[in-house]
Amino acid sequence: MRPPLYYLLLLSFAVSISLSSCKNNTEPGENALILEFSIQELPQTTFTIDHGAKVISPINPGSIDSGIDSTALTAVFEASEGATITLSNSPQASGKTVNNFEEGIFYTVVSEDKLYSNNYFVHLEPELPLTYLLTDDPDVYLNPSQRNPLSAEITFGTRGNATASIKVLGDIPIEKEFSSVGDLHHVPVLGLYPNHENKVILTVSKENVDVSDTLLIQTEPLPDFLPTPEINVLNESQMEPGMHFNEVHIGNAGTFNTHPIIFDNNGDIRWYMDLSEHGKITWPIQFNDDDTFFAVYGVTIFEYDMLGNELNRIVVEGNEMHHEVIKLPNDNYVVAVSRLGINMIKNGEEMKSVEDYIIEVDPTTGTIVTEWDMAEVLDVNRTTLTDGGVDWFHMNAIWYDESDESLIVSGRNQGLVKVNWDNELQWILAPHKGWGKAGRFEKTEETAPYLLTAVSQNGEAFPEDIQSGDRESNQFSWSWGQHAPLILPNGNLLVFDNGYNRNFGAAPSYSLAIEYEIDEENMTVQEVWRYGQQQGDELYSSIISDVDYLPQTGNRLFVPGVVQTSSPSYSKVIELAYPSKEVIFESTLYFKNQLVDGPGWGNLDINYRAERVQLYQQDFYPVAVP
Repeated sequence: MRPPLYYLLLLSFAVSISLSSCKNNTEPGENALILEFSIQELPQTTFTIDHGAKVISPINPGSIDSGIDSTALTAVFEASEGATITLSNSPQASGKTVNNFEEGIFYTVVSEDKLYSNNYFVHLEPELPLTYLLTDDPDVYLNPSQRNPLSAEITFGTRGNATASIKVLGDIPIEKEFSSVGDLHHVPVLGLYPNHENKVILTVSKENVDVSDTLLIQTEPLPDFLPTPEINVLNESQMEPGMHFNEVHIGNAGTFNTHPIIFDNNGDIRWYMDLSEHGKITWPIQFNDDDTFFAVYGVTIFEYDMLGNELNRIVVEGNEMHHEVIKLPNDNYVVAVSRLGINMIKNGEEMKSVEDYIIEVDPTTGTIVTEWDMAEVLDVNRTTLTDGGVDWFHMNAIWYDESDESLIVSGRNQGLVKVNWDNELQWILAPHKGWGKAGRFEKTEETAPYLLTAVSQNGEAFPEDIQSGDRESNQFSWSWGQHAPLILPNGNLLVFDNGYNRNFGAAPSYSLAIEYEIDEENMTVQEVWRYGQQQGDELYSSIISDVDYLPQTGNRLFVPGVVQTSSPSYSKVIELAYPSKEVIFESTLYFKNQLVDGPGWGNLDINYRAERVQLYQQDFYPVAVP
């Protein structure tokens, strides 16, 4: 016979199981519900209660008179038996408490036993408003960096983790979804229209709920001195996607104010940066694929995000940076510099030299990792094309060739050269006339053996007068005062041939986009494609300028940076189908030259380089606005 205590314990256990089962069959929070809801001042409006989403919405929102004062409405409701309802900790009485329903409100329902609570959101709009997910109204900061007047930052907090997206409305809308998840958001808005009350739809998403609202952002007019884009040819079905970046520098009484712009296919400027704070040209603008870009000024490399927030600056004293900065696969920078305090022996006279050094910089430490000295591998005495004096080379572009870890360097006053990582000369692509011994001080190795021989399409060398550059061939042209060399996916070299002093002044002036095939084993060069000769003066730019390869279409971009053969001066961006040379896109920037006070460098507006870009490359949330 079992002891009485055993049966007492068994009975207690059974009762416990019974009570537990009863409670588990009850939905959590079922005693903290709003069962019925209406508003006294809206007798024709019927509300539906979604107990799953905890949202109370009007079934017939059209019944709400637009003139109703939604800031003072009286709710009539019924809650679960014994439950209490509060709003911001204030007790609510059905049919008595007046509240502001303009942006929706959250009621808190607590069960009689205080074990359960639910938050119900009540709104009057046809769609859920932002306040359903936001903790407060979003703040909009126009031009938060004070460098990009067509940008804004929207900041807000959310009730739990959420994502955001934006859409800038207009003839050409700009949309961006951000995958970043969190409860504090700094959303960058790019692509606003100037001098316009922009409508920007902000959408916030949490789980399967999307809420949106349209924000109004007023922008200022563009500065008068900026050029106005004109669209001349537009064949969108064959074009490379994206917008049109132009690296505009405004001539200002002998110096430049840097104002790069991006315009759309309607010719509307949708992004521009004001980098005039530096008081000097800041260039070239090079975009990363993470919505940041970099450029150089003085002895400093600057890094920015697309809003214009400065992210970093890398100072390398003693190295005046100019014309070119590129980023290597290891994230180090390669920069064209003038090494301060460096001299050379030119034609028997010691003098300073400029724009003939290259440095590789570690961005984390600012230290120089590698150096290249062009005066050690080239002939500083060569003045055949032009006599630049101390600026004997005038380096204006660098291209990194990943295939053999070499550099292709453009010297406007000499030609194109290739050097390896040990600063050893590989070849020279330039007219053969005038090349002597290399050396900054002591003249040592002959440069002539490194000259590429120009050959025809059947591989035969051209006559000596073409090799020397005294005569032009319809099958081959050297590049004259060139800019922007790059290696194409097929291994060929594409370059902007400015045509400066073509054939040493014996030929008409015209600029070319020109493609070369180089045989390094046999030291030959063959022209395989060109564009621009027939257009003559209308596309002739003796300085700066650019070419690009467009990867999605294989088209080429041809950019005469400043055409001065007519007034006003202008820049062109021309997209060419390859190899047909059909013009797919063409735009013109007519320069105003409003700030100049004389002739020469710094007294004309220019477009250094151009690209096809996307305003947003990836997700990026900028630094928080203070």
